[in-house]
Amino acid sequence: METRVKVEFLEGDRFEAITYPSELKLYVDKEKDDYSPQGPNPLELFLTAFSGCIGVYAKRYLNRHSIEFTKLTVSAKGELSSEAPIRLINIEIEVYTNAQFQPEEKDIFLKFIENCPIHNTILHTKNVNIIVN
Repeated sequence: METRVKVEFLEGDRFEAITYPSELKLYVDKEKDDYSPQGPNPLELFLTAFSGCIGVYAKRYLNRHSIEFTKLTVSAKGELSSEAPIRLINIEIEVYTNAQFQPEEKDIFLKFIENCPIHNTILHTKNVNIIVN
């Protein structure tokens, strides 16, 4: 299955993104001192996608193994590097759940959620092609 996103400039630092195949719209923006942003900035959006992916995999694991829970929260943070190449560094993803694990289950749970496609993409993609038309 191919996943695509089309991002189109609107005004200022605001872009409209349309996702495919789901055809959902969202806005990517960059906050300036003199106005309120209409959407997350690109780095916030990246951490949101990463956290969401981990959350989906965490829920799948808990459901598949019939582990009861009422809370599942994923938080992410990262720092913007101060040297080139500019990127997020020291990314930390924290998963909180009130699910009760046996001691050996927690490590298995962690290995399962680390297999979310975004985490695998970060670790295993050697090449990203950017094409200017």
